[in-house]
Amino acid sequence: MKKLLIVGAGGLGRETYQWAVDQEKAEKRWDAIGFLDDNLHALDNYKLSAEIVGTVKDYEPKAGEEVICAIGDAEIIAGLCPVLVDKGAVFTTVVHPTALLADTCDIGKGVIVGPYAIISTDAKIADFSVVNSYVSVGHDVSVGKGCVISGFSDLMGFSALEEGVFLGGGARLLPSVRVAANARVGAGSIVLKNVKANTTVFGNPAKTISAP
Repeated sequence: MKKLLIVGAGGLGRETYQWAVDQEKAEKRWDAIGFLDDNLHALDNYKLSAEIVGTVKDYEPKAGEEVICAIGDAEIIAGLCPVLVDKGAVFTTVVHPTALLADTCDIGKGVIVGPYAIISTDAKIADFSVVNSYVSVGHDVSVGKGCVISGFSDLMGFSALEEGVFLGGGARLLPSVRVAANARVGAGSIVLKNVKANTTVFGNPAKTISAP
């Protein structure tokens, strides 16, 4: 029996549950789906057939279990996923059946790809990243480990996100623009030039609003 455990029962976790259910209908990958969350009451006000089966901090991997980290905070992803890997957790991918993935794209472990996302030719998505609904990842784009790309964002050809970057909804990167590690791009921003590490940019064109 194969079980999928979704780490995090917040908004992204509940979305990921639905996407996994849709994927299961198309591919028959899992016999059961549950959640891990340190707040055992996180789903009390929601109507889901899945339940929280344990806490993240106490989780000990068992044979037949696969996990996916559905937390929309790049900093938490960076701290949590290596701990789970060290425990022996087996990470899988959740890819909604409506997503379009090029034959030559490269998808790492623990990646979530939402409905109607496009990952184009020779694009690379590293481990533990989130590519939300209607995101467009252009040809030859590189997305580093643990990035969160919110819905309707557009990464044009040869652009790059280094590790731990967060893109707000509807953000757009022009071709060959690079966003350095742990930077944040505000919703709706249009990024015309490279973004330095650990900075926050916002606007059209995007400008630095916070720097280390």
